[in-house]
Amino acid sequence: MNVDDVALEVFGAIKSANQIQPFSERGINLSNSDAYQVARELFRLRGWENVGRKIGFTNQFIWPIYSVSEPMWGAFSNSSVVYAENNNAVVNLGEFCEPRIEPEIVIGLKECPQNDPSIEQVVKCLDWVASGFEIVDSIYPNWKFSVPDTIAAGGLHGKLIIGQKVKPTKNLNELLINQRVCLSKNSEIIEKGIGDKVLNGPISAIQYLLRGIKKELNESRLSDGDIVTTGHLQMPSQYIQGKLGLPCLKVLLIQR
Repeated sequence: MNVDDVALEVFGAIKSANQIQPFSERGINLSNSDAYQVARELFRLRGWENVGRKIGFTNQFIWPIYSVSEPMWGAFSNSSVVYAENNNAVVNLGEFCEPRIEPEIVIGLKECPQNDPSIEQVVKCLDWVASGFEIVDSIYPNWKFSVPDTIAAGGLHGKLIIGQKVKPTKNLNELLINQRVCLSKNSEIIEKGIGDKVLNGPISAIQYLLRGIKKELNESRLSDGDIVTTGHLQMPSQYIQGKLGLPCLKVLLIQR
């Protein structure tokens, strides 16, 4: 099976919201570079316009859960982004196979950092920060897959909901590292998270993304104005309110 065939099969599964057997279980052993090539063809088939990247599996705590051993990324389009008006949004889950919701820190780039930037250089390139939810979706049953399987499926990206934007402030890197979030359902706390769980902080996650994209010769670089969602935040041992003050984001999930 060649790259185009894999991309067509993934496209069909996403479009019809039907799951397929992971390619890695069929003896189709894609390299990461092969999988990114599939993802680019998938993006073309969907008719999307690249407006940024999602970084997945930045939290090593969850690697054993999904049987993965490294982060990956995927591109997304305006058609998969929802800006929450007054920090409220409605998302229809009916278009997905096996969706999950992930609280994340979302970053808007004023300009793309160049070369191999330091933390300080990345911070200078930021335009805004926001709380967000990514709806991730697995076209592979029971969320069982290899890393190349996830890359080939567009990084498992379904939809990104972005809350109120906050302008960068002093000591932003430290504030994001210590930023806490709380995921609740009907006032019941489901999960708590902290920024340092995503590759030692969201800014470090952007550094990882820049280095990774640079290694993939055919992968398009980040652009001025791009959006980056930096990965799923996971439970800390204790919950302390963060100091950055990201507003609460509410999402109503419906099934149609």
